[in-house]
Amino acid sequence: MQFLKLRLQNFRNIEFAELSLAGPRTFLLGANGQGKSNLLEALSLVTALRSFRTQNIGVLPRKEVGHYALVHQIQHEVYGANEIELQAGRQGRKLLVDGEAVTRLGDFIGRFPVVALSASDYQLLRGSPADRRRFLDLTLSATDPAYYQALRHYHRGIAERNRLLKQAGSSAEFDAFEAEIATCAAVLYRKRQQGVARLRAVLRRVYTGLADADEGPEMVFKPNVEIGTAAGFADMLRAGRLRDVIMGVTQKGPHRDDLDLALQVGGAKEYASDGQQRGLCVALRIAQAALFQQELQVAPVLLVDDVLGELDPQRKAGFWRACPGDLQIIATGTELPGDADNWSVWRVAAGRVACG
Repeated sequence: MQFLKLRLQNFRNIEFAELSLAGPRTFLLGANGQGKSNLLEALSLVTALRSFRTQNIGVLPRKEVGHYALVHQIQHEVYGANEIELQAGRQGRKLLVDGEAVTRLGDFIGRFPVVALSASDYQLLRGSPADRRRFLDLTLSATDPAYYQALRHYHRGIAERNRLLKQAGSSAEFDAFEAEIATCAAVLYRKRQQGVARLRAVLRRVYTGLADADEGPEMVFKPNVEIGTAAGFADMLRAGRLRDVIMGVTQKGPHRDDLDLALQVGGAKEYASDGQQRGLCVALRIAQAALFQQELQVAPVLLVDDVLGELDPQRKAGFWRACPGDLQIIATGTELPGDADNWSVWRVAAGRVACG
């Protein structure tokens, strides 16, 4: 897949911009705070309508207006030439692909895979389990529609069960919601185990190339409860009702799963050096892109938000070795890359974009 053109109106600090992105390497050059990351953020929305920078979609429209419009022109291995239009604001969100409205996210998620690398990826190591679950959920949802459906129904069921916990619902009501929750929980447990195993294999290969050494990268799925059947989950939920009523929320289940990331020295968060941590986060994103390409048979686009400058020279060189050579890369930075002649350059200043 490859972006050909991006048009933005009233997105973040950008009143209007139109960029040609047809080349394999595009570099967005400018000082900090000028709008480079905003352009990458606009591109990243095509995978799941989610930003890699924030969960608060209310901050995306330009303050003076309150709504925005994006148009992406894309060349796709499977679907050919596509135009994706996204309009959003106080009145809601409207998504069109080649002029046809898309009403179900499940019909769209993962169709146009993009992977963003940014400084916020540090949260995959240092953040909460929710940050790591979000990474895993997006990765698996984009490659497996059944996973996305199970995840959506599971969270809807948990929200309804939590409501019943606060309202002293009847046993019959609990039984009904817990049956759906348990079925979806068993699917998530199985697919997360399988998905982490596939991602782990790719991560090991990518990290070794990035670090130019075997430092034993490891990724382990840490389920909140070790239950693999719907019947087992249903029994657990039923047995925990009294405790959950007291707490007011469902205490156990896949919504509290986690991932453990480590190197030979031990847990990456606790024992890895700063360079190793940065390298592991970059390797995790490249592994995500490689998994997308492997399972979707579509080359994802890499969006690199000023992170290569934070890598030491060895890992910076390793990034290019580990990065699949056939992927389009759109990167940002305050200085031109060393091989600037190989990049198409756009200069960004105060929300305005100019070629060269």
